[in-house]
Amino acid sequence: MISALTTLTPIFFMIVLGYVSKCMHWITPEQKNGANTIVFNLLFPIMIFNLLASTQIEADILPMTLFILAAYFLFFFLGKSVFKKWLAPYERISPYLLTTAEGGNLALPLFVSLVPGSGDTVLLDLAGVIFCFVCIPILMSVFSSTRQSPKEIIKNIVTNPFVISAFLGIFFNLTGLYQWIEGSSFKTIYEGTLAMATAPIISMILFIIGYNLDFSWNLIQPAIKFVGLRIVLFACIIAGFFILFPERMADQAFMMAVLIYFMGPVGFGVVMQISPLMKNQKDESFASGVISLNIIFVLIIYVILVLMQNL
Repeated sequence: MISALTTLTPIFFMIVLGYVSKCMHWITPEQKNGANTIVFNLLFPIMIFNLLASTQIEADILPMTLFILAAYFLFFFLGKSVFKKWLAPYERISPYLLTTAEGGNLALPLFVSLVPGSGDTVLLDLAGVIFCFVCIPILMSVFSSTRQSPKEIIKNIVTNPFVISAFLGIFFNLTGLYQWIEGSSFKTIYEGTLAMATAPIISMILFIIGYNLDFSWNLIQPAIKFVGLRIVLFACIIAGFFILFPERMADQAFMMAVLIYFMGPVGFGVVMQISPLMKNQKDESFASGVISLNIIFVLIIYVILVLMQNL
């Protein structure tokens, strides 16, 4: 339990700090938006490049990755059609929030506190990284409210910094360039620069989430409805793992990883990705609210798993 508190306390601290900064007027909305721009346009692409360049792509994770990606696409299009009324009045951004799960900064630390030395959620996170930083920019271009020609859509996609960094990362991975860097004298320089560039990302994202929080009932009510729908949909992914990958799910540690990961909130990066779609403060507050509610829910799941381990 101490390990879990070690993981969760900094997360809640940054969220609370963001909320207090708004209430006390320490940070203006313009300053918050400036921080958002730095993270979104500069720092995140660097992190995505490194994640995809350094991930060991093995054949046995391909079926799981494809299954999770298919589920994310299905949830997105269900949010655009079947559940559109349920997601109102935030149906413009909600389909994106129905996809991905926050692995590296929430699920993985919680899981490691349950099963020290294991990193199974890293396998589960690959699909989320691809969907968030490759697929979402494409979907946003295709479903843009402004009319665009096919040429403009393609231009927006290929010039998106996330798409560029993702494909560069995959290129470095598959061609062995990243492995060459790892084995060269440039390794220390690369790792030091990367650590400096990516260190502020998550703390700034959590601060912005806290800054955008709003506890008014007209925002909490649709957030509760959204989280309820998201939990049901992601429970279907968990059920799919039992059906499609029974040998994997027979491993209790992997089963706990799946439960924690897919009961967690939307990937924090998605909120940054869809920020151009957020037309007002209510949209930002809704996104922050659903993340906060979902974090509370995954903590309940975590406590249940801890109690089960101690029985």
